[in-house]
Amino acid sequence: MSLPKVTVLVHGSPNSIEAVRARGLTQRAPSGSVDFLFREGSRSETARRWKQALQAGHPDLLYVLNTALPGAPMAVLRRRFSGLPFLLDTGDVIFEMARRSGIGAGWRLPLLWMIEQSAWRTAARIVVRGTRHAEYLQQKGLPAALIRDGYAEQQSVPPGAVEALRTRLGLGGRFVVGLMGSQVWSPRLQICYGWDLIRAMTALRDLPVTAVLIGDGNGQPWLHEEARRRGVQDRIVFTGRIPYAEVPTYMRLLDVALSTQTNNLPGQVRTTGKIPEYMAAGCFILASRVGDAAVLLPESMLVPYNGEVDDAYPARLAEHIRHLVSNPASLDIRQTLPGIAQRNCSYEILSRQWLGLVNNVLSEQGSRTLPSDG
Repeated sequence: MSLPKVTVLVHGSPNSIEAVRARGLTQRAPSGSVDFLFREGSRSETARRWKQALQAGHPDLLYVLNTALPGAPMAVLRRRFSGLPFLLDTGDVIFEMARRSGIGAGWRLPLLWMIEQSAWRTAARIVVRGTRHAEYLQQKGLPAALIRDGYAEQQSVPPGAVEALRTRLGLGGRFVVGLMGSQVWSPRLQICYGWDLIRAMTALRDLPVTAVLIGDGNGQPWLHEEARRRGVQDRIVFTGRIPYAEVPTYMRLLDVALSTQTNNLPGQVRTTGKIPEYMAAGCFILASRVGDAAVLLPESMLVPYNGEVDDAYPARLAEHIRHLVSNPASLDIRQTLPGIAQRNCSYEILSRQWLGLVNNVLSEQGSRTLPSDG
């Protein structure tokens, strides 16, 4: 008897972070039971290619990674007109995120609302990555299932690679606090990811602390200017975008890694892919007490954050950093984080959850299910 077919629509290239999640979640699926369709070229080109592939492939189930064009509307239409069920995998409330940040707002907002609402109402399950996100959707009567953000298998870092990188970036003898992520300017909030670290550095001038910001984005010129205005530009290292294969080395530069979410609905529903990566690498994390950071991390790693833009947060962050510089033994608790990551965010665990969920949906549709390895 032939296996049921699951087609995964990935709103990213074969080398994207979305592709890492797609392959990680499906790693327990039997060979030949999962097809991947990646976004390559424009949205319209991708839509044409995906339409042709779905017509030729006749899948039993669609799995859509992220509420985006063209996959989410395509899945809704196929469900309504041909009965093909789909699961929507999302880490964000995209309409609220755009509305509250101002990113992608304006005339796009009604379109985002329509895409998100239709996908929510039509999906057989909405796969989310945070506890609060699942609760939020369930309160609306929607079928949410929690499968957290995962992390790629930690690659071995060549001997001497971290020290060589520290030397190249001028970090010798420095206590390094950093973050990894897209530095995107928020027109409404008037901040950019990394704003809190830049401002915290103004209170740490008397200590041998350097900030490292990994990534890029349209907000980076603002961050440069903010650092210059506050007189800490010589204590900030901007690495720019780095290849994913180099991420493990860069993460091991950090004595402390930051993860800051605004304390509103978009921040509360998120785990973010950074926290599992930081935990798996054994980084000490300072995170705002928002969303699943408060579920996954030890109390000593949580910093209170109030509202959307907490102007007092950088000072609280600086106090925590100062304590860690003065009490380096406090960093030792980071040794517990790889175990927490393994139990909650490894694809060994997440892929079991994915296979069970997919089989539940296939069974509900009266379809055959995929063999499980137990």
